[in-house]
Amino acid sequence: MPPTNCTPARAWRRYFTGVVAQADRQATGISVDGLAVLARALAAAAGRPTLAEALDDVANAARVVVRADLVLVRVAVGARLEAVAVAGPPALAAELEGTHLPAADVPQTTLTSLAEAPDAARHAAQRAAAGSVLLVPIRTDGTAGTFELYRTGPDFSDGERLAAELATSQVALVLRAFAAADGGTLDAVGPPMLELVGEALAAAFDERDAASDICRIATNLVGAQCAILWEQEYGWLLLAGSYGVDAQGDLSRARELAIAALEEGPPVHALVAERLPAGCSTSAVLALGQPPLGVLQLLFAPGNEPDDVQLASLTTFAVRAAHALRSSSRTRALELELERERAVLAVVGQATSELSLAHTLETAVGHVAQLLAVERVAVYLRTEEDALIPAAGYGLTGPHVLVAQRLLELALGPARGQATVDTEDVASDERLRNVREAASESEIEAALAAALFVRDEVIGLLAVYPAPGQGLAENDVPLLGRLAGLLAVAVQNAQLHERTFELSTQREAALASERDSSRRVRALYEISRSFAQSLSLEATLEALARTVVDVLDVDAALIALPDGRRELLTPRALHVKDSHLADAARAILFRPQPFGAAPVQRLFRRAEPFRLERGNAVLEPFLAKGWTGAVVPVATPAETIAALTIFSFRPGNPIGAETIDAGVAIAGQAALAIDNARLYQQQKEFADTMQRSLLPREEPAVASLEVGEVYESSARVDVGGDVYDFLQLVDGRLAVVLGDVTGHGVEATADMAMAKFVFRSLAREHPEPGDFLAFANDVVVDEIAPGKFITMTYVAVDPARGEVACANAGHPPPRLVLPDGTVRSLETPGLVLGIDAGQEYEEVRAELPVGATIVLYTDGVVEARRNGELYGTERLDALLVEQRELPARELAHAVTEDARRYSGGELSDDLAVVVIRRVP
Repeated sequence: MPPTNCTPARAWRRYFTGVVAQADRQATGISVDGLAVLARALAAAAGRPTLAEALDDVANAARVVVRADLVLVRVAVGARLEAVAVAGPPALAAELEGTHLPAADVPQTTLTSLAEAPDAARHAAQRAAAGSVLLVPIRTDGTAGTFELYRTGPDFSDGERLAAELATSQVALVLRAFAAADGGTLDAVGPPMLELVGEALAAAFDERDAASDICRIATNLVGAQCAILWEQEYGWLLLAGSYGVDAQGDLSRARELAIAALEEGPPVHALVAERLPAGCSTSAVLALGQPPLGVLQLLFAPGNEPDDVQLASLTTFAVRAAHALRSSSRTRALELELERERAVLAVVGQATSELSLAHTLETAVGHVAQLLAVERVAVYLRTEEDALIPAAGYGLTGPHVLVAQRLLELALGPARGQATVDTEDVASDERLRNVREAASESEIEAALAAALFVRDEVIGLLAVYPAPGQGLAENDVPLLGRLAGLLAVAVQNAQLHERTFELSTQREAALASERDSSRRVRALYEISRSFAQSLSLEATLEALARTVVDVLDVDAALIALPDGRRELLTPRALHVKDSHLADAARAILFRPQPFGAAPVQRLFRRAEPFRLERGNAVLEPFLAKGWTGAVVPVATPAETIAALTIFSFRPGNPIGAETIDAGVAIAGQAALAIDNARLYQQQKEFADTMQRSLLPREEPAVASLEVGEVYESSARVDVGGDVYDFLQLVDGRLAVVLGDVTGHGVEATADMAMAKFVFRSLAREHPEPGDFLAFANDVVVDEIAPGKFITMTYVAVDPARGEVACANAGHPPPRLVLPDGTVRSLETPGLVLGIDAGQEYEEVRAELPVGATIVLYTDGVVEARRNGELYGTERLDALLVEQRELPARELAHAVTEDARRYSGGELSDDLAVVVIRRVP
């Protein structure tokens, strides 16, 4: 609290310095939100008309921040202390208000033991059923009172004690302020000064308008007429905030004095001057920070010039003001970044809403120009001949395409990882010497460009050309990079949409002369939708068979594909209109036939349909009774990939030439979807084979341990990044590692192989979990590509001792399920592998009684989604408790199936589950 022998300014300064020092200790448990509550409580207390109301504000705030059940404030009344403020349940507050505590019983320091508390405090604890107490003495000149906090729960933490002591200091300030207002000796530090302190503290937690707060507080602090805060940007002083002066008026003379004072450099520069705003005659300027973020200028009326004490107080004030200004700048920067991110999302939203390439590009260049405050923006698209053509732009003339071509070459050079190029002076940039003439003719003096990538394919360039002397902000380069990435995807989507639309238009025009054109389009839609929803060859074939029956009004459709050796034409899908005939028709029709048969060979070589003729050994009896049928090719322009056979079981409705032609048309339209589905299936099988080749071929056989594991790939073609392995250590323990590599595809496969090699090569030499991850991280840092990493968890299970040790590198923590159903998370902090060398990893050890189970899993389990909601660890723990009696392998499958059911039957990401149980 402020001493009695100092000026108001000095009292405020010392008190505020103490509060900031307390705030700097928040790592011990005081949160910023808690400090804000206490600060605003003091600000509210400053406006109260009575002492009791002001103390109630602080007591209630402390009750919230410290999580106390009861707070009492006692103040000195003669030789005893009386409870004048009580924060707690109304009935209890009414009972304890006015109770007394002898001043002689007040401890010298903060008391935390209820057994050592005075009788009055023990009585209050008994009435509140509290087992924990914090009793902080309030002292000014002698014993001024006590600040008492009671709780029924656990003891107060160190952080809560600090918060209580901070609240006690506020109570002391309130007592002294009201005492001064009643004629005390605090040198005019009464409610007005208290209000100033409260505003200062409250302002410290509202950083958005720190400049105005600094001006207001400084003006009141030293009795100035007004204040102006100048912020330094690009070597110039810009008006950031003011108080007591018209910000729209003529401030040129004040700015001149501020610039001169900043150049001369003393901490505080006071000068008598003319032509100052608001009729002032003296300007005092102090620099904020070192190097200066800006300057605070205080203007004084004639006859009210600042003395040396006031100027000295401003020096210390400048340190706090600079900190507040810095925080405000960070807040504004974050707000600007948020606005930019919203604008980036707007680019994507508007670009994708139309699915028009021209609209996408026009929308994008408009947003980029607005975001970066430039007048010249261009988007160039790359042709098949690797040339750039201007696709959209603002304010550009001349051969600017030549400049853009060179910028793209530079972006695809050594800096391809960032794929951006930034040059402030084209004329002096040696990299652009070959295009200087083109740049000069196009009036391009500076450039910032980013390549448009879709996966690894370069499709164009996004470039901005700032005006002469216009500097770009530091974060404009990454912003343009993000915009380029989003724009590339939008451009490709628009191109694909326009190509699809063009093909659809051509197809509709070609089918316009046919009577059943609308049915064929509907059939194609159904087949394509089936493929898009399931990515399954079988589902696509079923969709084609079902659609053919519905659209052509036939009784059955059968689709057959050659087997792998092209020896047999194997049936894969059959749809029968009448469900009562389905079983019988399947028994007759769903049979393989020799691929070498002459009609089949003609179909696949010439892609020509043929009718079913009598003489077919299987179908002869039915054809004799009036069945008719035809076989049509399912063919792409390159090959025939399947045979579609259509049947009519009705003698009065035979299959004619028109139906065959319609079947050929539908089959041709469906061929691409079937070919894609077939290719997908082949790639998926290959991808799964690659993935599984890196996984253990069999579960380890370790005495007293039962092991089960499951790996499930997602619906994607790309190889995932989940990897796990087992290794029996020389001491009999089982080492288990489970990890997840960022990315998919061949690169992920290589990283998985590296992870498995690292485990196999290091686990025996470094068997302890923390030691292993530390060495593994150093290897991965050197081997993995920039921007990629591996999450990993490592457990060492000791069946003999009944113990498990675990360390973690950013991976979902394993679950330990005890026989009684208790679930414990084996959670330890640790950076993912591959980011930074020299990391240390903590270990956690736990008992593993007989019947206990350890469950390791990848994020594909807990991040399975349903309507945007994650599966999560709570559902996982509930399942593990419910199914804990299952054998290890069945439990691993139960986890997998539950996650699959939750996500609607199809996994969006690979998942791996490893279960280890200690058995007798």
